[in-house]
Amino acid sequence: MKRTLMLSLLLTPLLLSACGAEEEPSDTSQSESMTTTKKDEWQRVRADEMVSHIHGAGFWQDDNRPVIATHAGLMEYREDGWYTLPTNRHDYMGFELVEDGFYASGHPDRRTDYKNPLGVIYGKDHGTMLEVRSLEGEADFHYISAGYATGTLYVYLEEATSQLETGFHRSTDGGKSFEPMQVKGIEGGQVAGIVADATDAERVFLYGPSGILVSNDSGDSFEPLVEAEQVVTVGADDGQLAYVRQTDGSFEGVRFNLDAESTETFNLPELQTNAVPIELAVNEEHMLLVASDNSVYEFTDGEWEIRLDKGELN
Repeated sequence: MKRTLMLSLLLTPLLLSACGAEEEPSDTSQSESMTTTKKDEWQRVRADEMVSHIHGAGFWQDDNRPVIATHAGLMEYREDGWYTLPTNRHDYMGFELVEDGFYASGHPDRRTDYKNPLGVIYGKDHGTMLEVRSLEGEADFHYISAGYATGTLYVYLEEATSQLETGFHRSTDGGKSFEPMQVKGIEGGQVAGIVADATDAERVFLYGPSGILVSNDSGDSFEPLVEAEQVVTVGADDGQLAYVRQTDGSFEGVRFNLDAESTETFNLPELQTNAVPIELAVNEEHMLLVASDNSVYEFTDGEWEIRLDKGELN
């Protein structure tokens, strides 16, 4: 989760920014075995459509295609353009990919029977299958982060439910239950977002105008990791963070090696005037950047390519 969340010292928000074909029985008289194939349910998006309200981004686990979560469901980018899933077209919030699927919250497609809000849902098979994990009809989590390899969830809840108070919570059972985080050590700072470590279930980061804080005890206590930097968005990968910092009105990318505690900078795409980076996903040398004007950029083969230009299909 990398959407903008701004908290005061009392943690009060200040700014909210398939269906598969069945395999035929094997025939012992045949030398070749039958294989199962899955129908491609995704449909090409019309060139005149506009994309707005991007609430998450990443890369599918099996084919490394870029995927974004929008106000009207999931969209993925292929060589010939953008495609959308005609089913489960929910207004996904807090969309977070993990190695076996994704987690999200938000508001349901009115044509479905899901309660509003969605609570915590788990998706797999590129979003064709969804499972409600908890709090359906009660919680709309805008701020979710999930460890890619661990599945540990860290969330910020803005409005209390019948089970949970407002504030930071964690889940180690895939969003079925939550317990509060103590978040000691963040006094005196502002928090804009929360990011789970990709492989360490007990490591989680908070970031904002003062830098990045790290916790190694599942969010109960934090200490500075990056200081005196205005960090606007962060993505986690195995053993590293990639983040965007703002300096003198411009933006710069930074990779932070967590084992060596070393950094190196990288160039960002040329952003539109007044656009701010709001989502950053990293998968080894691939990156996906979403800006506040609904532009999407993919870093592949050593250079940035624009995939959405201010919400217009490219």
